[in-house]
Amino acid sequence: MSLRVCVSAVLLAAAAFCADASQATSLQGAWQLQSGEFINKDGVPVAYASQKLAGTKVLADGRFAFTTTSDGKFWAGGSGTYRVDDGRYVETPLMASYPLENGGSYEFRYTLEGDVWTLERWEGERRVEREVWKRAVPVDTTHAANR
Repeated sequence: MSLRVCVSAVLLAAAAFCADASQATSLQGAWQLQSGEFINKDGVPVAYASQKLAGTKVLADGRFAFTTTSDGKFWAGGSGTYRVDDGRYVETPLMASYPLENGGSYEFRYTLEGDVWTLERWEGERRVEREVWKRAVPVDTTHAANR
């Protein structure tokens, strides 16, 4: 193998690694659920709005945590690790309020456009879940003690 081919291979691998790291870094922070849909056990699409779902997800240093409420009452929560590569976001819950499926990991296709993060989970050719998140506005904590 020529030196040029070796150098090109190393540069390509480094670029791919940096792109994945950059994607993961761009997702870090707090997110507010905007909308979504899932397929219920009967195969019927259910809009998150019909369940009055609201949620917050926080991503930091390869870890995630989320809490979801339905009409102001606890609905679901979980935390664990995540990874990002090539337009895929994979969560592996270590703790969850629901039974884990798919061997304990959930793979989503995702897009990030500005502060809007859209996740889609597929089983074969069928989309079984879609969520739209918006980056949360930072909270002013400088006066938190006075509240």
